[in-house]
Amino acid sequence: MVFEVISEDKKKSWNSFVDNSLYGDILQYWQWGETKRGEGWNPVRVWVRSPQEKNQVILICAQILIKKVPFLGNYMYIPHGPLFLPGLNLAEARAALKTFIEELKKMAKESGSFAIEIEPKIGEYVSGVGEMSDGLRHFTDERLINLFENSGFKKTGRNLQPKYKLLYDLSKSDEELLNYMKKNTRYNVRYAEKHGVEVVETKFSDPKAKEKFEKFYELLKEMQKRTKGYPVRPKSSFMRLLKEFSKTHNLVFIEVKHNKETLAMNITQRTSNWAASFYAGSTRIKSNLKATYLMRWASIQSARRFGSKVYDFWGFIPNSKQHEGYSDNKLSFGGTRIDHVGIMGLPLNKIKYSLWNLMVPARRILYEAMRILKK
Repeated sequence: MVFEVISEDKKKSWNSFVDNSLYGDILQYWQWGETKRGEGWNPVRVWVRSPQEKNQVILICAQILIKKVPFLGNYMYIPHGPLFLPGLNLAEARAALKTFIEELKKMAKESGSFAIEIEPKIGEYVSGVGEMSDGLRHFTDERLINLFENSGFKKTGRNLQPKYKLLYDLSKSDEELLNYMKKNTRYNVRYAEKHGVEVVETKFSDPKAKEKFEKFYELLKEMQKRTKGYPVRPKSSFMRLLKEFSKTHNLVFIEVKHNKETLAMNITQRTSNWAASFYAGSTRIKSNLKATYLMRWASIQSARRFGSKVYDFWGFIPNSKQHEGYSDNKLSFGGTRIDHVGIMGLPLNKIKYSLWNLMVPARRILYEAMRILKK
């Protein structure tokens, strides 16, 4: 097997592999790495492939985000990865992962990294919350978790990506999906449609995308002010996201309007296998029209038209008073709940990694204290 660091001339092949992976999503797309570069991360793409020069087969790939941590050195993080070739059997996956980790450790040593952390898109089905279908079963494959653990990765109890997930299997009909919803949610979707709420979809490649972005960010900031704590990335990060994905059809704005007045917008991500509502903003104007319910349903329909097989509601936070309305809205759509394993860490310097495990929770406590003081 051959381990390679991938240069930009192979970007098309890279994105094609990510797009076709059962676990692939935007966080492993080439353009996402470039977006994160603007936030101080250094993206490095690597894969393990078959040895033949012709008809090469990629077995495993990962976009690694590297960032400098004060006093500790570099930190390596793989969001929603690494990704395996669909159909790869367990023995092949084990061999590919062995080569991958051996070479990654060498890279880490050369770059002065104290740890490698991964956050695979795999977890445990929560019994009774939705149904487990064949289209979702691969997200609960314990064999992959065991594979990572046997390779030295340990569960940390931390997460950077949403841990608690609700998923729709898009092989289900619209009627089946509507039946997953609570009665009031189903009513709200139809109510918004009947009362003239209009849905507008704008691709990031559309000339109007910049204009839509300004309105979208305005709604994000309004919602942040209203909720006193809704996390919003800097405007520069969203501008970079728009720029990097402007030549793709993977990201779109879903906008709901009434009498030409924008009531809510989200960013919907789409690949061949996966889609999600990523960021959303809304106003309280005309809240009686229930436009946000129609917006989410329109996002699901956009994913279906694109050909995506799974729709991800992008996480909720159970038992949180601060996020109660946000979470209850998503939960009202039903869907299958899968709680992700979270971050798994491979320490390369045990002392520094122990300090890192102390620093991360301390930073979150400080952030929460600052949020409360701002109220």
